[in-house]
Amino acid sequence: MRICEPFGNEQRQALDFFHVIEPDTWGRMVARVNGANFGALYARKRGVILGNYAIDKPEHLSWQNFVRLLLGSMPQTTAEHYRNKIAVYLHWWQTRGECPAGIPDEQPDDLGSKDIPSWRRIAKCILKNDYWCKMLCFSPTKTLAYQKYCDLMRRRRKIWKLI
Repeated sequence: MRICEPFGNEQRQALDFFHVIEPDTWGRMVARVNGANFGALYARKRGVILGNYAIDKPEHLSWQNFVRLLLGSMPQTTAEHYRNKIAVYLHWWQTRGECPAGIPDEQPDDLGSKDIPSWRRIAKCILKNDYWCKMLCFSPTKTLAYQKYCDLMRRRRKIWKLI
């Protein structure tokens, strides 16, 4: 759900005040603008309501274990899809990237727009339901080749033994 473009980030933060100050106008706006009431309810709780919010994990788990927990709680086909993408990501960073010993649990600025590898970044990708893992710099696999890709990745993951 999205809020109409005239509401910038600062305006979204104050939407919950607007319905107190101008209740009549607020009623008309909620009837007309999809997502205005959603923005008023959740903007303060979640920060910016465009999906850019802080993520947390259970205290007793590392980010890597949290990713494994998330994958274990998904339907099998969805989890396999994510495992394939994560395996390619991990393999790339081990062979061509700066992390031959594996990626760290978290790094400074790993959730920003730059591709800084971490298990926390992978967890955010899963929590945001980023199915094609664009956050991890992937592009969608072509539909006609997807089954072939899944078979190839299944074989490679057995060799790589990453996830």
